[in-house]
Amino acid sequence: MNSNYHKVYGTGKVNIMCLYWVGEFRGRDFTVEDVYRLYKSVLKHIDRDFEFYVLTNDMEAVLPGHKIALKHADDWPGWWAKMELHRGDLPQGRTLYLDLDSHCIRSLGPILDTPGNLVMFPTPHPGATRMTELGWVIPKYQAATMLFDSGVFEWMYDKFKADWDYYITHYRSDQDIMAEWIPDQGLFFPQWMMKLGQVMKGSKYNITPPEDVIIITGQPKGKLFRQTNKLRWLEKMAR
Repeated sequence: MNSNYHKVYGTGKVNIMCLYWVGEFRGRDFTVEDVYRLYKSVLKHIDRDFEFYVLTNDMEAVLPGHKIALKHADDWPGWWAKMELHRGDLPQGRTLYLDLDSHCIRSLGPILDTPGNLVMFPTPHPGATRMTELGWVIPKYQAATMLFDSGVFEWMYDKFKADWDYYITHYRSDQDIMAEWIPDQGLFFPQWMMKLGQVMKGSKYNITPPEDVIIITGQPKGKLFRQTNKLRWLEKMAR
């Protein structure tokens, strides 16, 4: 597949971004194939012109779209590197970020048309703020899917950069920090997203998700998000 090919249906060009941080981090060890899997899923379901960008610490990798070097990869591992999404020097415009374990199964149009300068899915497990062995957990957002206007939250990147060691050791993840710093952001409709773990509970994994579901995301045990031969309907819908 030509990685420079872009589907064009509507107007309003958008950026699609993902993070390819090379290394093992809390059980996550993404590969080049995961980037291509996401790209093909986006390509099938996007309804407008787009540019595909990969934030990465492996500039030698052969990847679809455009590579952007991470500035803090050694200090900000795994999902902490997502704080670089708010750098002021990234491509400008409306931007959709997707985790590499995401599968788009229906049109991304409703997500891309959602208003707000930073929109996320709500957490499926609301509850009280609590301290864990990984740091503070503040249930509010899921940062696997984020739609934002580039540069609007550059102050958040600068604030994190100024004291990153404290935040990494005192909070579980980037989404918990955002829950504290920007608690009143817009939210996608929760029925647009389904966790792969929920899908896996179906009889022999053959259930088709409700018609409102646009994105399936998450990593159940065993890296099954990659083993789409066991979820043939998912592979058919996503790519």
